Amino acid sequence: MSQSLSKLLELNPIHLPDAPSWWPLAWGWLSLIGVVFLATLIVILVIRWRIKRLIPKKAALKMLTAKHGRMTPSDAIELVRQAAFCYYSRQDIAHLTGNDWYSFLDTQYGKPLFVPDANLWQAVLYQHKKVDSGDESQMIENCVAWVEESLPPKKNRR
Repeated sequence: MSQSLSKLLELNPIHLPDAPSWWPLAWGWLSLIGVVFLATLIVILVIRWRIKRLIPKKAALKMLTAKHGRMTPSDAIELVRQAAFCYYSRQDIAHLTGNDWYSFLDTQYGKPLFVPDANLWQAVLYQHKKVDSGDESQMIENCVAWVEESLPPKKNRR
């Protein structure tokens, strides 16, 4: 019996398996990494789209405020028209003149800003009449206010 006991005692040492590796990752971790990457990509693209979308508005505001002392109302309304072309379809606004144009501007702004002074705008733009500096600065301020508030167009005003 001692011989069988000694044979049993001559066992080989226990070999443990290697510890599990971190790589390759389990499918759950890979899917989480993919979702985080996709969400980050979407956020970056939305931010870039928003910045790109506001470039014409910022350029128009910069031009309107930089030249405020030297700008005429006809220059200001021309900048408003150019900025509007960046955001609205040419088929919608290219044919608008006079009261139709002022009505379009007021519709997009939400309050009457241009239609009440339509005769003054017409006189300044087409008859080249000189207006006093108070009216002239108010007309330019109306253009600045329109660009600040109406661009880019709101979904319910399009």
